[in-house]
Amino acid sequence: MNETVINIGMFVTYGLLVIAGLAAIIFPVIQMFSNFRKAIPTLIGIGILILILLFSYSISSAEVYEDAGPRVSQWVGGGITATMILIGLGLLSAIFSEIYKYFR
Repeated sequence: MNETVINIGMFVTYGLLVIAGLAAIIFPVIQMFSNFRKAIPTLIGIGILILILLFSYSISSAEVYEDAGPRVSQWVGGGITATMILIGLGLLSAIFSEIYKYFR
């Protein structure tokens, strides 16, 4: 009896997680299409992020490491490179912002 209640609770929890995940994906997409002009800067940012990821993947080596094939190694290297690029861009934007505020 107790195990049946736990199983039912698990299935209800899984169902609610799926509903919440779908809502978190579907509602922003609906909002984006209803106010497309306001969504353009966000789409540009996503496009730039995708370009950084593709650039990082393309310049990373496919050197095989332990327990990973060449594709996995290249994705890992690309992720590390993309992280370093994004950290550098964040630091540069923080420095630029402080200099801009100083002279304003």
